[in-house]
Amino acid sequence: MTDLPTVHVAFPSGYLQCVVYVVGGPQGAVVIDPGSGACEAEVLDGIRRTGWPVTHALLTHCHVDHALGAWRFRERGLKLVAAPYTAEVLRAGGHQVWYEYPDWVIPTEIDLVPADGAVLDLCGFPIRVLHTPGHTPGCASYLVETEEGRVAFTGDLLTTTAQASWAGSEGFSVAGTLASTEKLLAASPAVLYRGHGRVAEPAVDFLRRTLDTGRAGEWRLYAEFHPDDRPPACLKKRER
Repeated sequence: MTDLPTVHVAFPSGYLQCVVYVVGGPQGAVVIDPGSGACEAEVLDGIRRTGWPVTHALLTHCHVDHALGAWRFRERGLKLVAAPYTAEVLRAGGHQVWYEYPDWVIPTEIDLVPADGAVLDLCGFPIRVLHTPGHTPGCASYLVETEEGRVAFTGDLLTTTAQASWAGSEGFSVAGTLASTEKLLAASPAVLYRGHGRVAEPAVDFLRRTLDTGRAGEWRLYAEFHPDDRPPACLKKRER
């Protein structure tokens, strides 16, 4: 018997929706990236099925498929955690959340803004916070010691193909992405949980290959703008 936390996928990636992870331990659980709200009923059902009381939602960055629905979770009593830039954008209801539809971005208060390297004890187990800018200036990764070993939740900093990625986002940085990948490698995680799926191979091998391809200039373009996509009817437009 172990008291180490475990990772559960509450909802897989979908339209305007990242993978929603729940990390649970002896005193409760946290959500990694609540998502957009487009699949809210399914996400909440997946969280309920874990059987864990969830107290916090940890945001890896501010983009629509990861954070647009964060305000809904806060209204349900969860506390929100984010790096400084992400907190600033969400508090302001900034266009960086959803470039195509900024009027759908609801200003959202962030309860906890941890420093780089901070260790949080939210549910009886430590969560180490790494500021890992690159994909956006406000990306954060979260490290947790689990039954699988040390796992890292990295949001969209990394692709699934070990190619360094550019998402066309305001504030994207090649140097920042490479430096953040190096920082993750130094942390020696065993498993990587990305914003859109788990990396199948050993984390250290994957990070090394990502650095190699990035330094060689082999970057992959992701997340072109999609102005023809329409917000689902379940999403709430900002009141002005």
